[in-house]
Parts: sequence; structure tokens; C-alpha cells
Amino acid sequence: MNVIVTGVTRGIGYNIALEFIKRGNRVIGISRTEEELEKIRKEFTLSFIPIKADITDEKEIDNIFKKLRDMKISADILVNNAGVGYISNFCDLPWEKNKKMIHLNIVALTYMTHKFLEEIKNNENKGIINVSSTAACQSGGPLFATYYASKSYVKSFSNGISEELRDKNIRVMCLLPGPTKTTFSGMEKAEGFYIMNASKVARIAVKDYFKGKEICIPGITNKILVAIGSIIPRNLELKILKRIQNRK
Repeated sequence: MNVIVTGVTRGIGYNIALEFIKRGNRVIGISRTEEELEKIRKEFTLSFIPIKADITDEKEIDNIFKKLRDMKISADILVNNAGVGYISNFCDLPWEKNKKMIHLNIVALTYMTHKFLEEIKNNENKGIINVSSTAACQSGGPLFATYYASKSYVKSFSNGISEELRDKNIRVMCLLPGPTKTTFSGMEKAEGFYIMNASKVARIAVKDYFKGKEICIPGITNKILVAIGSIIPRNLELKILKRIQNRK
């Protein structure tokens, strides 16, 4: 199979690509950083096709799929992994950074999905993995408001199209990782029993995708925390979340 992975050069995206390659698939890796793409291409040679693109630009997304058509490559799975987050009071964070989160986490993901579905038309046995966050299961994100809101969109969007595409046998899975050790904002030096490695998150995600799951919450601890969050009072949850973000 041919698997498109956005934000492929690090963290969860890199490790998801690695899991698919281990299973004998070919990955089309999307990133803005040509140098890092080239490192991965040298590592995996025939199993990895790098495409440099800024997916916040719709024309560059169009060009991704044009390149694939020119190479006569039909994508089977789209992994919308690319995302960004900034920790700050909403009013203190420059608008450009808020806009970047909205464009990358919401608009780019949605347009990538639309283009992918246009390209595959009514082909069956295709799939989409949208990377959201356990943040989408919570009431909101003090000091991380735009990011939490964007991930709530991803979860809701994934659920909606999952039902729409069911009859076409196109699978949609929403990945909801909890805090993960990556270069993501605030997580570089994070420590705690509930923090997972990106490699473990990716391994569970790909395994659950092939099991046919529509929601993947990696790790027992994250599943428990999501369940607890659904029953505690909203105001208490928000105060706890604010305290956690303050530590970052």
C-alpha cells in the first residue's frame, strides 16, 4: 500500500511512517523541510518518497496530488498528522500564531482529506487516520485554548465523515494520543508516568487501524483519564488543566 503521512520528519508522524514501512508499505512523506526528508529517504530508499510542501498553502496540496498522478502512484491511506500548538494565554499569543494553528490543524487537514477523497473517488479499502488528541475529549484548554479547540474539530470531523464513508468501505480512524514525548511545545522535557513515547503511540495506532477501530486512545492511563474527565465537574476539570499547562 501507499501511505501519505504529513508532518513525517519527527515525533508521531515519523514513527507512524516507520510502522507502515515495517509492514511492507511505501510511505509518501510530506514536510516543509527538504533536508530532513532527504535523511529519511536515505534511510529507507525504495520504501519512502519525499515530497516537500507547505500544506497551509492549498496550491501546494494540489501539487502533492499532481505529483502522485504524474508518478502514477495511487494513495491508499492518508495520515493527517501535521499539527502545531503554542502554550500561552489566548490574548497574549500573537494572532499570527493562533492563525497558524487554525490553518494547519484544521484547514490543511480538511483540505488534504477532501483532495484525497477526490483522488480515490469511490475506490474501496482505502483509509484515513486523523491525528487529534485526548484534548478533544476535554472541556477546553486554558493556556492552550486554540489548540484544544482545533483538536476537538478534528475529532468531530473524523466522526462525521466516518459515518458518511462507511457504505463506501473507506475507513476513518481518529487517533487521540495523550501527552507524548516529542519536540512539541512544552513536551521536550516533560516527565510523568502518563507520558508515552512517540514510537509506542505509533505502534498502537497502526495496529488499531488494521483492527478496524474508528477511535484510538493509546495507553490504559489515557483511556482512564478520558473517562474521568467525562464525569468530573467542568469547572474543576478546567482548573486542573490550567495547573497542568502552567507547569509546561
